[in-house]
Amino acid sequence: KILKIQTMNRIAVATLALLSAASSYAPQSLSRSRMAFVLRAGIDGGGLNLDEGKASVLDTVVSKPDAPAARSCGGTVMVSGLLKSKDRTDQTTFDFLKENPLFEWSKVIAYCNDATFAKKRLTSRSARYSGLLDLLEFKEAASPDAVPSPDDLAGVTSLVAYGVTADEVKEIASNAAAAGVKNLVALMENPTDAKAVKAAADSLGKASGVSFTLVTVPKIVDGTEGTSAYRVGDALASGALSGAPDMPRDEALRLMTECLALDAACGKSLSFETVAADDAAADYLKDLRGKGYSRSQEVEKMISGGVAEYEAALGERKAEEEAVAKETEVKKEKISKSREQEIKELMAKGKREYLEMMEKRVETEALEILKREWREKYFARNTSLPEEEYVAENMERGKKEAIRMIKMLKGEKIDEDEEEEHWMDREEREEAEAAANEPDPEPVAAAGGDKAE
Repeated sequence: KILKIQTMNRIAVATLALLSAASSYAPQSLSRSRMAFVLRAGIDGGGLNLDEGKASVLDTVVSKPDAPAARSCGGTVMVSGLLKSKDRTDQTTFDFLKENPLFEWSKVIAYCNDATFAKKRLTSRSARYSGLLDLLEFKEAASPDAVPSPDDLAGVTSLVAYGVTADEVKEIASNAAAAGVKNLVALMENPTDAKAVKAAADSLGKASGVSFTLVTVPKIVDGTEGTSAYRVGDALASGALSGAPDMPRDEALRLMTECLALDAACGKSLSFETVAADDAAADYLKDLRGKGYSRSQEVEKMISGGVAEYEAALGERKAEEEAVAKETEVKKEKISKSREQEIKELMAKGKREYLEMMEKRVETEALEILKREWREKYFARNTSLPEEEYVAENMERGKKEAIRMIKMLKGEKIDEDEEEEHWMDREEREEAEAAANEPDPEPVAAAGGDKAE
């Protein structure tokens, strides 16, 4: 007992820790119900944009589900083309017809080759509990694999024909019109000839008084519904579907029965093709299911061109993002150029201010040099000029000496013509140069007219 209590305590602590960790990863702005949606959103959920400040493309094209527009279906429905295999019960189609709230059947007829065999396949516990057995009746074909005749279709208001060929569609359409059938859905599996699809659509279009839907699907394999995404297109444009991926059987049966229920499918030839998980249709379907769409509402959206609308919105969003990116790049380039220009202007300003500062410094240094030089000359009785005149007269030379001194203080190289020359040496050099440039005096004539030797 002690061990059991300890184990239960550990489980409780671990559960609390997991809940705490999950809540820490969820955005704080999410409510408790939305947090639960985040945790359960998986293969059947999606479309939740955690960045609540920005709507996703899916949010812009997918609104809350509305009630689907139903086809007028009631009375008696007949299902043909099933109950032939010993490997499966084929009860799925009948369950779909029974559980869909858009249907109000008073009788469901299973058209089969062998009534005894069909009863064994459909008389199940689930059929009894769901109430299907209360509606179910069986009708044997006149010959194996024969299509329902006008007599077989007497009193039938809706007909579902599974796995038919173009020739069979032609015969079924004629018999349905003769028997007064109001609704007809025919499913062609893996059509390999586009002409056969067109011929089948033409035959259904000629059936007077019959609201028809032609459904084409790729090769059908065993599988459950909801495990693969699909696209809806025009069967006449799609033609052959031999290259498309296989479709799960239950998904094909679901799509067939939903087409019988929806007004959006009336008078149309529809192709349902399976697509990869990275296709836009897969994202669109996931968002529909995440927003609570039923299968009827989902198929109605798909038939009405929801994926095309989503892809158009994706293109618009991509164009907007590219335009924003381009505008941002242009702004960055302008900012970069303005910054470069600003840097150039600042450098020019700094250079200009530096030159002005150096010019003032040179003038100040030159003034100090010349004043000191004037004092030496003045007290040595070598000049009679006033200080101001001496400074003004020798300012250019004083600036050169100031520049030389500044360079020496900075450790810069001094040119030969900037070498220091004392003012006394400079005066002697100038006097010697002046004497050398003076002309020689003319000789003086001697007395008696003789020239001096």
